[in-house]
Amino acid sequence: MQKLEPATFVIKSFEEVGKAIAYMHRHHANALSDGKPLVVRINQKEDDRSKAQNRLYWLWVSQWAKHQGTDKDAEHLFFKKQFLARIYDRDDVGQYRNTFAAVKVLKDQKHPMYQQVADGLNVLISTTDATVEQFTEYLNDIHAFCNKHGCWLNTPDDLMFAWEMSA
Repeated sequence: MQKLEPATFVIKSFEEVGKAIAYMHRHHANALSDGKPLVVRINQKEDDRSKAQNRLYWLWVSQWAKHQGTDKDAEHLFFKKQFLARIYDRDDVGQYRNTFAAVKVLKDQKHPMYQQVADGLNVLISTTDATVEQFTEYLNDIHAFCNKHGCWLNTPDDLMFAWEMSA
């Protein structure tokens, strides 16, 4: 038997349930005879990051910017450089992997372009690439940092759950 390609079915209606069952009917006997039974995983779709987390993030960035007397875009860059880049580097987030490595080489070589390249990478790093767990960690880092520096961030009751999503 030829190798079975993985299949994914998004179940939004009973018709998709039927398609998934039909796929299993078509392939289960051959898979069993090859000694490689089918494996079915059922999960609910999760967004990479919740809208509530995003609203809370920008609320906090704005509060910190006001505390600093700067603007939220400058503080957004600051927080990405301070915390998010480290999370992505630690977690080996794919699209940044080679660029982080190249920037480290420039830093180790004390290359004159290091800072310019590092700053350019920081602009390109996107918060939308964070998982819910990574973004929760990012929010925790920001909260702790701001409190340590005398800025008590307000968290509205309707957004408190967003901060504690994976706690």
